[in-house]
Amino acid sequence: MRLFLLPISTHRTLIYCQRTARDGLHAKPSLVDRATTKANEIWAEFEKSDTTWKRKVTQYGNVLLRRIPFEEWGLKTIPPLSAKRRQAELSGKEKVEVLFPGLFLRQSRPDAELKKLAIERQDLHRRRMWWSIIAFPFTLPFALLPVYVQVFEHGLLNIDLTSLEFQIYLAFISSFEHILTGKVR
Repeated sequence: MRLFLLPISTHRTLIYCQRTARDGLHAKPSLVDRATTKANEIWAEFEKSDTTWKRKVTQYGNVLLRRIPFEEWGLKTIPPLSAKRRQAELSGKEKVEVLFPGLFLRQSRPDAELKKLAIERQDLHRRRMWWSIIAFPFTLPFALLPVYVQVFEHGLLNIDLTSLEFQIYLAFISSFEHILTGKVR
């Protein structure tokens, strides 16, 4: 595996990972790699499609993807650390080459740059993860709404919805009967 450090400005560096043949590039791709490849193929088909909604989805999606900083895109090229890869790196079987222009980065600086790129945005991602966990129970009903519509309104459960709605209405009205009539049960 080769890591390329490309200085964009004096304070910002782009990282790119190139997998070599020794890294198992020609071996059977993992499930994550196959899913990523399939998603890329579907996205490319949507961009070339004649259907308006598919093109709109990709246009809006590309606008959102442009908001991701280039440092994050660079980190996406680095493969995940599996137990097998970790063992190979610790035993010295797999070497990681770090290539950078010596004119712009000093020999002692690449380690600091790699560490900075690795930990720089961890707090942001951790904070956003916790907000997502907190918001999940509130957004779940909206995610289940299409399921409700498919199951009940299209009769997939064969429930007579009009009588069910009427029973709910009667239960609701009877619970407020004492307010309407002034009688206490």
